[in-house]
Amino acid sequence: MNGLVRQCLGIVMILALPFSCWAQDEDPFALEGVEEEVTQEQPVIEDEVTVGAYYLDDDAFRYGKYTGLTDEGVEPLIDFRIDERPQWDSGDTRRWHLEGWRLGLDSRRLEYAWQDQGVQAFSAEYRQIPNNRIGDGVTPYRGVGGDTLALAPGWAIEPGSSSTEGFINLSPSLAKLEVDTERKRLDLAYERKLGKAWGFNIDYKHETKDGTRTIGALFGYNGGNPRSVILPAPVDYVYDNVEAMFTFGTARLQAGFGVYLSFFSNDETALIWQNAYGRQSQWDESVHYPDAQGRLALEPDNSYRQFKGYAGFNFSPTTRLTADLAIGTMEQDEPLLSYTINPQLEVHTPVPLANADAQIDTTLLNVRFTAQPLRRLGLAVNWNYDDRDNQTPRAVYPYIGGDSQDQRPYEEGRINLPYSYERSKADAIATLRLGGRARIKGGVEYSDISREYSEVAGADEWAWVGGIRINPFETTSFSFDVRSSSRDVDAYVDNLPLIESHLPGTLEEDEFENHPLLRKYFLTGRDRDEYRLRVDFYPNPQVNLGLSASRFDDDYDDGFFGLNEAEVSAVSFDVGWYPREHVSLLAYYTMEEYDASQSSRSFGNAAAAADPERDWFADSSDDVDTWNLSLTFSEIGADRGWKGFEIGFDYTLSDVSSLIDVTATTLETAPLPELNTDMSSVSAWARFNVGEHASVRMALEASDLETTDFALDDVDPDTLSNVLLLGNTAANYDVILVTAAFTYRF
Repeated sequence: MNGLVRQCLGIVMILALPFSCWAQDEDPFALEGVEEEVTQEQPVIEDEVTVGAYYLDDDAFRYGKYTGLTDEGVEPLIDFRIDERPQWDSGDTRRWHLEGWRLGLDSRRLEYAWQDQGVQAFSAEYRQIPNNRIGDGVTPYRGVGGDTLALAPGWAIEPGSSSTEGFINLSPSLAKLEVDTERKRLDLAYERKLGKAWGFNIDYKHETKDGTRTIGALFGYNGGNPRSVILPAPVDYVYDNVEAMFTFGTARLQAGFGVYLSFFSNDETALIWQNAYGRQSQWDESVHYPDAQGRLALEPDNSYRQFKGYAGFNFSPTTRLTADLAIGTMEQDEPLLSYTINPQLEVHTPVPLANADAQIDTTLLNVRFTAQPLRRLGLAVNWNYDDRDNQTPRAVYPYIGGDSQDQRPYEEGRINLPYSYERSKADAIATLRLGGRARIKGGVEYSDISREYSEVAGADEWAWVGGIRINPFETTSFSFDVRSSSRDVDAYVDNLPLIESHLPGTLEEDEFENHPLLRKYFLTGRDRDEYRLRVDFYPNPQVNLGLSASRFDDDYDDGFFGLNEAEVSAVSFDVGWYPREHVSLLAYYTMEEYDASQSSRSFGNAAAAADPERDWFADSSDDVDTWNLSLTFSEIGADRGWKGFEIGFDYTLSDVSSLIDVTATTLETAPLPELNTDMSSVSAWARFNVGEHASVRMALEASDLETTDFALDDVDPDTLSNVLLLGNTAANYDVILVTAAFTYRF
């Protein structure tokens, strides 16, 4: 534990010293010579304003990932709350509420709600959400935030070099790069009663997202000739969502119908960047620095329109049928980019379509029937249907590989694959009460899915579920659930997407890109067993203990490459201790383990693909341990005539370790370096009432994050020969946040 944590612990121990005697028979908060006052009922004070300051002792870009507290120094703290409500006996049914949080930070939030009880209601919420990803990156590109990136003036390459080793003046060309985004979200909602049974509600969300993100961009097309860079891509998104519903409800029938609309727009359609590399021998002679550029499309504008409805009918007090249906269409018709931005490359066939004219029709249907045929027996039956019909037109695209070669012959062009699927799922669960303290359940689930342009045309899965709930004593509860499932698939045709994406007759039937024995984990047979346990024990009102555990095991078809086994297990202990009123001690510990085994074969030609001596295996394990301890003393001294104050302490520690062990039959391998993340946070706070209307709150939080990541640690921008990186390091910080706030209630 670092020195900052020890300081916080010391502060909490000092604050807690006066209360170490609360276990004695006499009240430790009683003051000699102070008589108890008879308290009179006072009016509730609803409105308040809080002003103060945050102080961060060091710069920490990732510490303020979602709060905006990133820079050393002082930031304003401004919160307020106004709650206007009528007297209970006034007959007025209208009230409104206005509240603001963190108004001095980039994570500010403002909420307003107005209600005329039983008639109508309106609410509005505004939020800003920063997201800090990389604070110490570097790049030789200029124009960050725009759609065109150019290399720093004077960029030079060693003659004859086509790798990062030839970047002569890389270091002086690097400029600092921060990768972050900011969301601004406005949410408006209105609802109104339209008579005794009818109602209407509408919800509108408008959101913008600005900043930068990272994207991989390359020149080259296959084998060993691709050269890539990690670029800062612009983010300039606008989202608009509208949902409107008419509702109807009586004692026996409830129904509704409406529409959901979603629109996305991106002001940046493409990203253009200058080639940083010298000419590679397999590229066209014109493709190299400084003349060649690359271009890639960014997220296109698109929309989604959905009509939906629901209905529920009570046949009797114990029998109910509900259903909901949603039919929608996704559309995207942005113009397609030309094959290359480099005019020197030969293009004999233009892009076949002016725009994608992409369309996906969706249908969602859910039906649920519940009944109680016997006094102790309950039954629930569900059926779900999900259809995704991709109507995007297919066309042949004789491509240009990574802006680096002349256009391929037409017969070598690729055809887009409009993936579609149809999925249905049904389950039936029965619950039986055995006396007043026990309940068992059991049932069956079945799902079926069919796909187009996929290695597997169809798959089905059966699952058996069971569970028990027992309350053997008034102070003890126990539950255990189990689920066992088996997924069977149709014949796995490993090269079907490859064949379907080429013109008929241009490929042999047995040609492949992925190894013929490789299986995608979600498209292959699998057996899964799941277990969940929960035990609660509360011997008296002052103590509660809890234990929860879960585990699932996945076993995939033998004899194939890909994911072979996966196991996830978790155990959690929690305890609560309330030795007296306004004193609480809470703690928990959680242990999680993730283990997986996968396999494959290293090959570059048909002979190597058939050689089992080239098999390799990877066993990965992730262990996560989390501890938390929280101690709170509240309303101290309020019952003895004091103004009253609170103190609290919280400590959280999370430790994550990951290891990937790679082995092989004959190939030379070694385990990858271990990944570790240790995060600790300790905080202490105190709130003192100052008179009837005011209070002061002080808080101290020490946060420490230590991360080791072999993909980032000691990896410079030119560490890899064929990839220009950002040079950012793993997230680490060790900071103290001090908060001081004054609250006035009126």
